[in-house]
Amino acid sequence: MRVLSCVVLATALLYTVVGCWKTNLPDFVTARQKIDMETKEYWSKGGVGLLLGPNDGNLFVATKSTLNEMMWGYEEHSGKWSGQSSSTPEVVVFYEGKVWSAQSLPPGFDKNKSVVVSFEEKSIRFYDFTRMSGGYYKRHNEH
Repeated sequence: MRVLSCVVLATALLYTVVGCWKTNLPDFVTARQKIDMETKEYWSKGGVGLLLGPNDGNLFVATKSTLNEMMWGYEEHSGKWSGQSSSTPEVVVFYEGKVWSAQSLPPGFDKNKSVVVSFEEKSIRFYDFTRMSGGYYKRHNEH
């Protein structure tokens, strides 16, 4: 009976993280981090979700947009990135004030100073390696 319970629990965990695996996350994202990205819901305000706070550079995602979008910084030290359509899955890594493709990270890349963001059709998942925490925001249709 105990073995059966363990198998059922393992299967449930696998199905929980399978959504994140479909988006081709980088190899350095562990199963535990994928579970955080899949299960911890955050609430956006005004169509914007906060990934990094003011002391870390103000990194935001647009939850109410027709594109995959991120904004960071403030005033002259700010930036904006727009990717594919919001209906197209896309994984990017925010590192050293830039957005990188998960397949083409720069030489000397340090995952501990990065944020992985997975844009999906119904949600935007993230994992912040500086704080070792992650979660997701639901997308809101823009009309």
